[in-house]
Amino acid sequence: MDLEKLSKKFPSGVLRKQHPFYMADAIGDIPACLTACMALDFITTIKDSVAGFKPAKVFTIGCGTSYNACQAAAYVLQSLLKIPVIAMDAYDFELDTPPGIDKKTMVIGISESGQSITTCLSLEKSEELGAFTVGISANPESRLAKSARLALTDPFLHEIPLGKTRTYLSTALFAMLAGVLTQEESICTPFLTQMALSVESIRAYAPIWQQTAKAIAEKLPVSQTRYMITGFGAQKANADEIRLKVMEVLGESSTSFGLEEFTHGPSACFKSDLTVILLQTDERTLEKAVRISKGIVFSNVNLIVITDHPEANWPEKAHKMSLPKTENAWLYGQFSAAVAAQYLFYSLALHKGLNPDVNLEDRHPELGDIYAFFFPPGTH
Repeated sequence: MDLEKLSKKFPSGVLRKQHPFYMADAIGDIPACLTACMALDFITTIKDSVAGFKPAKVFTIGCGTSYNACQAAAYVLQSLLKIPVIAMDAYDFELDTPPGIDKKTMVIGISESGQSITTCLSLEKSEELGAFTVGISANPESRLAKSARLALTDPFLHEIPLGKTRTYLSTALFAMLAGVLTQEESICTPFLTQMALSVESIRAYAPIWQQTAKAIAEKLPVSQTRYMITGFGAQKANADEIRLKVMEVLGESSTSFGLEEFTHGPSACFKSDLTVILLQTDERTLEKAVRISKGIVFSNVNLIVITDHPEANWPEKAHKMSLPKTENAWLYGQFSAAVAAQYLFYSLALHKGLNPDVNLEDRHPELGDIYAFFFPPGTH
């Protein structure tokens, strides 16, 4: 590992070598960043930009973590706006552009760098087709920001390290705001109120999650090398994001499923080296989730349940992380669940003796060569 080259990625060239790492700072910054996203100047900018525009349909597009943020936003927007809202991988959108994109369509592109080439090309194509385009990034001078009709820049700018724990949620919130603020006050005001309450609950519960995550990580065998994450609805986006972060931070195998799909085949892989993380904040699926959890513990799998119903009849073998009770938790519970899960995989990294700020391509230069080949300069 080239420590000199690696150190240049961090503020003042300082590579932290013990807790708290930069990733802990990024997770800890989430409440303040989300609050900043809802500051009056942002709300006014968005309202002024979308004045007179009410979409008939919305597409959210991105890649990787940004795509997962698109999924999170799409679920909330479709539920609140009562119109079709579809999350698409930017490359799929670019090559197989959905029919009917016109002046009544909003297309929201998310890219932390603002330079992801397929996201930029997709947004530019949407603009040509007459859609109202929104570009969300951490760089106001990026190609994405300059090509969008409405550009929104993460108030905390680029995340250090580039793990996107914080920006997963801030970009998702910006996408939600872009859609919600096209609506009447009867929709906008309750959304902003509930989000403010959600942020305060994250701030209050963060110390508890840190302690619980550390305790759970220390109870899990270091020999675990595989993970499955599952959740329904808004928690499916979280499951996909946590899966990706586990692979990037721990360098271990991880996959994600919707709650129903989790019951159709994955149990064939249940062995003692597997940890299942079940995300649960939707009362409609609570009974099903509890039943699934009881089925899981027939095996030697390690089970972690992240839930706002810790009092439910979960199996004794399950490790639990408790979430605050939230009104309309089936929508808004995704924020607290994501932060709790981020503290969990951060603690897992520490338990395994890893520096969570250091990406796998830094530990293994051949992986860095792969990444550089995938993304030539200026394309990601």
